Amino acid sequence: MDLGSVTDVVLTHMHMDHVGGLLVEGVKERLRPDLRIHVAAAEVKFWESPDFSHTSMPTGFPDALRSAAKQFTKEYQSQLRLFDDEHQVAPGVVVRRTGGHTPGHSVVRIASSGNALTFAGDAVFAVGFDQPGWYNGFEHDPEEAARVRNRLLRELAETGELLVATHMPFPSIGHVAVSGDAFRWVPTFWDF
Repeated sequence: MDLGSVTDVVLTHMHMDHVGGLLVEGVKERLRPDLRIHVAAAEVKFWESPDFSHTSMPTGFPDALRSAAKQFTKEYQSQLRLFDDEHQVAPGVVVRRTGGHTPGHSVVRIASSGNALTFAGDAVFAVGFDQPGWYNGFEHDPEEAARVRNRLLRELAETGELLVATHMPFPSIGHVAVSGDAFRWVPTFWDF
């Protein structure tokens, strides 16, 4: 993919594994000068003075996350397109702030011709299907993250829409089914 052809980037949140690709040496110079980066205003505000008091991260991670977010904001400040709760990026592409994992964590829904897919970023991890109330050490508001996960999984089970989540096993795309008080991941067949 030609980086110069990218017109918009939508961020689910500003952890280093989600903004780091934009910080790789030589990437910014290959991007369009009018590139729009969509991110929740609450996310940018959070990283001005991030709170790690509810996280349980390995040593060094908070500093690395702070550094990446600060560098990202400095590099791309003029290209940020902030939104509060929900924002239409393009026809059929809507980003919605959920909070939980980070205060501005967002999910992206793409809809076209009666089909829809939700990109959940870090709102869902594999263990979250069997134990939706569990949370991981990288969640800045663990209780809200569990509520967001439950709500999102229930919505997707009801609608039957596809789910993509960053930290799910390959191919990372599938459906959600209800399984008692928990959920089940139903991966799609990878047809390559």
